[in-house]
Amino acid sequence: MKFRNFVLAWVFLSFAAAINVQAQFDISGSINGRVVTASGTGIRRASVHVLNLTTLENEIHVTNDFGYFRFNNLPIFNLYLVTVSSKRHFFTFSNQLVEFSELEHEMTFTSDD
Repeated sequence: MKFRNFVLAWVFLSFAAAINVQAQFDISGSINGRVVTASGTGIRRASVHVLNLTTLENEIHVTNDFGYFRFNNLPIFNLYLVTVSSKRHFFTFSNQLVEFSELEHEMTFTSDD
């Protein structure tokens, strides 16, 4: 009986230590991609919004001259809503949900025109 209690206590303490170690390390990753026209040309100065649906934190970036964007230091194991908009282009599919479980997630938004 003492041995069983010892094993149960050991398992409990090991589990508690694992949770503590995970809490000490902030695991983050990135969401990156490109915003392009239907012909594949990059769209510059498109706004890309990332909303963390777990914490409700929001970030906005503007694409570079070739249509690329990148969001760094995003906590993984969260759900994100990524939205694109542009003054000159229309997107039928302007929203994408990202279940972020890897260190890097890539996506492409393609305009209708």
